[in-house]
Amino acid sequence: MGDVKLNSPRIAVKRDGYDDVELQTTNADLVLWDRTRIKHKWPGFQEAPFLWLTFLSWAAARRTGAIPPDYTYEKWESETLDVTALTDDDAEELGTPFGPVPGPE
Repeated sequence: MGDVKLNSPRIAVKRDGYDDVELQTTNADLVLWDRTRIKHKWPGFQEAPFLWLTFLSWAAARRTGAIPPDYTYEKWESETLDVTALTDDDAEELGTPFGPVPGPE
């Protein structure tokens, strides 16, 4: 894969009219990105990092039950005001009150 470095980022999301949320993405979210990107002929994550992060946050939110399974990506994208990949240092430095979103039990 050359110099491509992939990980499953923790993402902080601010949406219009909703509480801020932090989501931990997983391989399932990355695979869904790959499949969807190819289907829609979207650019790769290096060419469109905000599209990538927004999509991953939507996929993680659906997977964890933070939003209903029928919540469309288009709606999520239109409501998202800011999306940021977090490192442990970022969360500590910012003093973010985010916690992981619980998944369905």
